Amino acid sequence: MRLSRSVQLYQEQASLHLFWRCHNKEFYLSSNKNKSLYMQAIKDSLVPSITANNVFIHAFCVMSNHYHQSTSYTSDSSYLSRYMRQAHSLFGSRYNKAYKRSGKVAESRPKTSLIEDISHEMRVHFYIEANPIRAGISKFENLHLYKYSSFKYYAYGIEDENTCLLTLPEWYKELGSNAKERQKIYRKLFRHYLNQEEESDFKSSQLLYKEVFIGSILWVEKQRLRVKKEIKNTS
Repeated sequence: MRLSRSVQLYQEQASLHLFWRCHNKEFYLSSNKNKSLYMQAIKDSLVPSITANNVFIHAFCVMSNHYHQSTSYTSDSSYLSRYMRQAHSLFGSRYNKAYKRSGKVAESRPKTSLIEDISHEMRVHFYIEANPIRAGISKFENLHLYKYSSFKYYAYGIEDENTCLLTLPEWYKELGSNAKERQKIYRKLFRHYLNQEEESDFKSSQLLYKEVFIGSILWVEKQRLRVKKEIKNTS
């Protein structure tokens, strides 16, 4: 049984890894046209009338059959749920209209993995932007050319119609005193992350970032106990 988001997430504020896959693992997002269609749905949903300025996107990557996003909310997880429902509803209706079809476009509701702290937020951020490299469609040297990822902005300051959705995470702001300095340090940290991933068990690292909770062993166990207690109290 899927864990209720209202039980899994903190009510006040949190950072998380948002992930969803296309229905039946189809490649609905394979074309640039459809990737843009989804990003436009996000843009039209990340508005005050939906989020009350409580939801923020820190990193994103659109792949051919799935999507990753590092995000946070500052007041009440219900705003996050409203944003996701709106984005998926808009994309689904627009995609179905464009291709004269009906039915689901997403496999299920997005997974929202709760993140413990800044160090894990950084690793999730790098993991998201490294997707094109893991998929074999890009190398580090030309990752900034992959349009549907936030990497180009953090590593080189390249702006476009999608990067305007980003809110800089606090850890990124602290990398340097100016944009060029932050970008240089970011590229170095990103390369270090890639080297670590090459040395680790690839399959295990893939699973880690899609778990319900992302953090230290003790913290994850604490969250599991918290959830069990909340479920028991509401049953």
